[in-house]
Amino acid sequence: MRTSIIIKIFVSFLLVSLLPIAALIAYNDWANRKIVYDMKIEEIKKHAGKIARSIDRELSEKKSAIRSLCGKHLSGITGREVRSDLIKTRLERLIKSVESTESVFVLDSGGDIVTHTHEIPIRNYGDRDFFKEAMKGEVYVSEPAMEQGAGYIYYSAPIGNDRKEIVGVLVMMRQAEGLWKLIEEERDYMGKGSLCILTDAYGVRIAHATDRSLIFKSWVMLDPGAKNQLETKCHYGEDVREIGFTTIPEVSKALARSSEFYFIHPLVINTENNHGYCVPLEEKNWKLIYTVPASTFLSQVRHLTRNAIFSSGIVFAVIVAVTWLLSVSLLRPIKRLMSAADEIANGKLDHPMSINGPRQDEIGKLMQSFDVMRHKLSASYRELKDANTEAILMLARACEVRDENTGNHVLRIKQYSTALAKEMGLDESFVKELGTSSILHDVGKIHIADCILRKQGSFTAEEREEIKKHPALGDRILGEGSFFQMAREIARWHHENWDGTGYPDGLKGEAIPVSARIVRLADTYDALVTRRPYKHAWPDRAAYDNIIKYSGKYFDPTVVGAFKRLFEKGIFQKIEIAYT
Repeated sequence: MRTSIIIKIFVSFLLVSLLPIAALIAYNDWANRKIVYDMKIEEIKKHAGKIARSIDRELSEKKSAIRSLCGKHLSGITGREVRSDLIKTRLERLIKSVESTESVFVLDSGGDIVTHTHEIPIRNYGDRDFFKEAMKGEVYVSEPAMEQGAGYIYYSAPIGNDRKEIVGVLVMMRQAEGLWKLIEEERDYMGKGSLCILTDAYGVRIAHATDRSLIFKSWVMLDPGAKNQLETKCHYGEDVREIGFTTIPEVSKALARSSEFYFIHPLVINTENNHGYCVPLEEKNWKLIYTVPASTFLSQVRHLTRNAIFSSGIVFAVIVAVTWLLSVSLLRPIKRLMSAADEIANGKLDHPMSINGPRQDEIGKLMQSFDVMRHKLSASYRELKDANTEAILMLARACEVRDENTGNHVLRIKQYSTALAKEMGLDESFVKELGTSSILHDVGKIHIADCILRKQGSFTAEEREEIKKHPALGDRILGEGSFFQMAREIARWHHENWDGTGYPDGLKGEAIPVSARIVRLADTYDALVTRRPYKHAWPDRAAYDNIIKYSGKYFDPTVVGAFKRLFEKGIFQKIEIAYT
């Protein structure tokens, strides 16, 4: 039953229509990824909010505690300054009631210390932010400050008299270690690489989960005036003399917003994008950033993607398998047809066309027609090849009529040239063509007069010039046909020298065809070891030494190398004896 190729193509396209199934799987994967993505963002948001509320609660409790201390122990001051003995006594009772982990001290309206617990640096605090804000009547919480190598947070409240005048400031100095550890405990809490960062109103980091050296570095470009004021007024303590700066624009933009914000950003501590969530605090103008590396953030998403890829892989595997089984019968004969065409293009006209069983479709008929064409081309090629060989032999016989020694000479040249080409590792087809073409290297001598060609003794200068015409005459005799391409280049250039001193064109080096370079050496060797009307035969070793001597001048060094190896094996000597 005839099966049309059109039907096979139709079936293949029908199978490809299964791709919508894979598209549906991909859509489901996208939808699931989005759900997980949103859930992960919500998880970060909730956890960041939880930490922010914890910090807010801590700040609120401490603010309430210092407000309570002021109300309980310092009420009833009647217009007196905090430096009076009565007030000082009450203040001493106040600070003794405070927890031993906290340092408390009282400042007068000028910022000088009135009384204190623990070891408090005795100096004027009038320029410090916690003093200034408390003197305005506010209960204030400072940013973490570095004092004598340790971090502290200052809680301050105003001390007023019965006339509602602020006569001093109560300050609670609490170590910042608790806040820093709270942030540092969040490292890797939501997966490897996750971290928490706390920043103040200026964008300066005041707590960091991984590296305390990054504290007191700003994420935003501080105004030079504000930066100078923060540094000179010891906003972050006596130990912080310069506020550092790192540029991460995405974080700067997030900090500039007044509300919660999700964003993607880089970090100095890793080389991947990070998914961050920024949450503002209520009790203090601080912002908390919780960030998770993309590799951790997308781990669940990648798990879903792997499942989707696995499902899609199964579907595609089925499609590919079925399509392959149905199309292989279509593709295999086409590949055989292409392979046969390549072989024929390379001259292998006897390459068989293998057809597995009878085919009744269009490809079967095409293969049969192609095989018929191959047989006809093969027959035509053999006829042309036979004609070419006959023409070469005919020209060689014409040379034999002129010189009785020429017949053996051209046979020796053929053998020498073939042996050299093989030793040089040249292609087999080249070697075969070279052997046939080399016998025509002196075909141009047909036009040289017998009085010169058969002269006994040395040639005159005029006779030598006449002899030198035979390469160009040989080129002209062989014409422009492709069959004589190699024979023509040998005939014209087999007297060219490697250094460019030869004739008729003065070609140099690799500009001389390799076939002519090979015949150049073979012809010279045979001319030296053979008796001619004008010279005696040289010994083999003398001829060998002469050729080695002119390597790189008259002869191609590569061809000379092959000649040297063949001579040492005795190949040239055997050819000379066999064809003498």
